[in-house]
Amino acid sequence: MKTLFQAFPIALRMIFKDPVNLLLAIFPTLIALALYLFTIFYVYSHSDKFVSFFKGYIYTSNQADLLSKILTAVLIILVFVFMSWTFVFIAGVLSAPFNVILSGRIERKLVLHVTDTDRKEVFHKVRLTFFGTITNELKKVLLISLVAVTAFFLNLFPLLYPLGIFLFSILISIQFIDYSWSRHDMHFSQCLKDVMVNVGIYGLGGFFFLLLITIPIINAFIPTLATSYFTVLWLYRQKKIL
Repeated sequence: MKTLFQAFPIALRMIFKDPVNLLLAIFPTLIALALYLFTIFYVYSHSDKFVSFFKGYIYTSNQADLLSKILTAVLIILVFVFMSWTFVFIAGVLSAPFNVILSGRIERKLVLHVTDTDRKEVFHKVRLTFFGTITNELKKVLLISLVAVTAFFLNLFPLLYPLGIFLFSILISIQFIDYSWSRHDMHFSQCLKDVMVNVGIYGLGGFFFLLLITIPIINAFIPTLATSYFTVLWLYRQKKIL
């Protein structure tokens, strides 16, 4: 259980004390924030179109202006709520090429004590693995979506609500632990065994990040932080670091 807490400060140190890792971390964060800003800007700039649906009930310009402000505020709130629950998965797919390299660098640093400081070489690896990584992430999203639907239906029944939350938590952890699994070419049976042996640890770690996902703006930093955290946690659980 202590590894659950030991991994966090190490995960932060792996990002902020390595300039190349920090650079790799910035890109996913920028992608995530760009998605937020684009969506909010789109809703705000098209608020007049939403008001037009109610033009039959609007008689003055003051009413139209008031309705526009109310609808814009409501839509932005809905965007925040919707993106809080879908954002990490979408941003995770887009940032995966950077996270794959970040996860590998963290493992080499902690296990082999090797640090690659050549930024051009690092980003060359990102370009080489970009499309392959995105394809792998999309396949992973399909599996995650199936489990997420199951968890959603479980949440419809109060007695099964904790089980639904637990499944969501496991999904979060698996999304980022998969970088380590893929790097070591682990088969499905090995991945399943890893989850079953560490189900409590992975579930609690995933639940922590599940809480962070619900916080707008903060969840923009989840892909990078979760990649570093679950890489370190996986290394602890595999006894590759002590």
